[in-house]
Amino acid sequence: MADPRESRDPEDHDLDLDDVFGEGGVTPDLLDRRPVKPRTVASLYESRPGLNPTQAVTRFMEAVNLQERFGHLRVVDDLIGLQRRVGDTIERYTDKLRNAEARSGTSESARFGIGHFHGERAVVYVVDWSFFAGSLGEVAGEKFVQAAELAEREGLPLISMGASSGVRQHENVLGLVQMQRMAAAANKFQHTTNRPYISVLAGQVWGGMSASAVPVADLIVALEGTDYGFAGRRVIETFEGREVPRGLQSAEANYLDRNVDVLVKDVDELIDFVGQVLGSGRTGNRLRVKDADDALAETGSRTVTAGPEGFSAALWERQEVAEQVELPRDRRDRDSATPRDSLMARYNEIAAGAARLDTEYYLRHVFDGAVPFYNHVRFEDQKAYPSIIAALATLGGQSFMVIGDQPSYSISGGYVGKRPANPSPEDFEYAVRMMTAAERWDLPIVFFTDTLGAMPSMAAERRGQSRAIAQSIKRAASHPFPTISVITGAMGSGGGLATTPFGRETIMLDSALGFVSEPRSTASILYSVANPSVEQVGMTLETMKASALDLKAQGLVDTIVHDADNPEATVRELRAAVVKGYNAQHGLNPRRLRRQADDRLRPRTLGKLATTDERGPGGHEEQPQQQHQGADRPDSEPAAAPAPDLKADAEADDAPATPPEPASD
Repeated sequence: MADPRESRDPEDHDLDLDDVFGEGGVTPDLLDRRPVKPRTVASLYESRPGLNPTQAVTRFMEAVNLQERFGHLRVVDDLIGLQRRVGDTIERYTDKLRNAEARSGTSESARFGIGHFHGERAVVYVVDWSFFAGSLGEVAGEKFVQAAELAEREGLPLISMGASSGVRQHENVLGLVQMQRMAAAANKFQHTTNRPYISVLAGQVWGGMSASAVPVADLIVALEGTDYGFAGRRVIETFEGREVPRGLQSAEANYLDRNVDVLVKDVDELIDFVGQVLGSGRTGNRLRVKDADDALAETGSRTVTAGPEGFSAALWERQEVAEQVELPRDRRDRDSATPRDSLMARYNEIAAGAARLDTEYYLRHVFDGAVPFYNHVRFEDQKAYPSIIAALATLGGQSFMVIGDQPSYSISGGYVGKRPANPSPEDFEYAVRMMTAAERWDLPIVFFTDTLGAMPSMAAERRGQSRAIAQSIKRAASHPFPTISVITGAMGSGGGLATTPFGRETIMLDSALGFVSEPRSTASILYSVANPSVEQVGMTLETMKASALDLKAQGLVDTIVHDADNPEATVRELRAAVVKGYNAQHGLNPRRLRRQADDRLRPRTLGKLATTDERGPGGHEEQPQQQHQGADRPDSEPAAAPAPDLKADAEADDAPATPPEPASD
């Protein structure tokens, strides 16, 4: 049979049109013999906007009205004496500095001073590519140290911005040690103040900056069109002996790998973004939020939107909407015949129900306002989010760091499909960095959890999945300010626990589930089969006690919120629960918060087991001796410790250390 691709070109006028468009005939796509290049997400890099780093830096300095400090600092001699031969002459370092100054109109690559972001003052450090390709030397390093110290003295945020080719070769190790000085200065600023440090990438950022001042920032923001990495493309190609894929070191690729937190379209969006972050309120008071008293309809819907292909704007108000779909919120477990059927319906809806409310929805509706620390990307029919997202949200004048699992969606022809969140090591590392920022900024945290479990792949295992989950669990459980855990869907395995610190305030939707592992996986273990039956999964789910009522009976959940058919009703009840949970922890110091959580999670079912050799004459159990004597016996179980008196502990924590009063006769 002839290959239809060998047919004549459709532009050939001798071709019978019936052969092309007739019943069962050859179609135009078969006649097109041109090779089809498969589309991938990487193709988005090819259409990204161009970026001139010098223009971006100049526009940025004008927008913040930079009031420069120590602008006179410059290199005055050859330092190490590095030279190169240019024709018949020897070019010295001072010669190159004079030439660079003549071309750029400035005396060094770095500047710093006070800037303003919509009325919010901050110390601003910029690196300009136009001078010596933004390379770092003694002057640039010293200016960063001076900027960090100024921000510390003035109690101001620190913002760095610009492009850099790396450490200046003409200063050799004298330039190299500036990486150490900059990283140490940033660290000192972060440990002595509670103000944000935000690093902005604009253009080409390599070597020195990329491995010192940038990655230690609380938040890493990049202008679209930026490239970012340690070793440049030519260095990598020389070492590996093969070509570096196009776009591999773009800011967009770094965002997908979670090396960059936020992408912004231009300098104007950058100024708005930073201004909103710096302008968020931190009252430190108990919340008094007035609830709306207007009546609500019994049913409602949520809107799922999609914009053009590419990376979304960071700020919601700047995002384009090209398509939107209304999804009725109709719970699938309402009309179930049995409790098992109801649980299975919840389980299936959590896995595939696109109408369920997600973290972004709660950010937009539970809180008064929020600044997202993430983007989403639209590619063909996919609207993809990172598996864990975060935002700086405000409620009743108090700022919160909000961290939660986020599903992704496919949107086509009015149909919306859902891909649940399965976090990878990079997602958990991102969550840890957001928790660290919250601790530095003195912020409480609200966690939203909805994941069947962490990414179960070999690639994730090789990248340290277990370590990343453990670090997230540790950081969440030890946060020194109030934390509120909200289980909105599935709290699955360690991947779910990583964003669900129990023991302080835990809220759970009545449609949510919590389990040690995804029920199908649990059933496959229990029944030793690869594909358990629906009956086996149903029995497993029913008897593992995974519902909100079950977890509340176990002492793990404080408040159950009704997941209503009208999303607005759910949001109102959840908002009130968050306020209640925050107020319950308000004013407690870190030691009391941790002690309270430890006490609540202490097992209640442990007791001393009676054995025959512990019984005295006549078979009656003897009174237990002192605790240390019983604990020394190898065949005895330790007695459960008595619950501490939290009030007494609190008074002890707050009271000064004084010697006891002498006993009187």
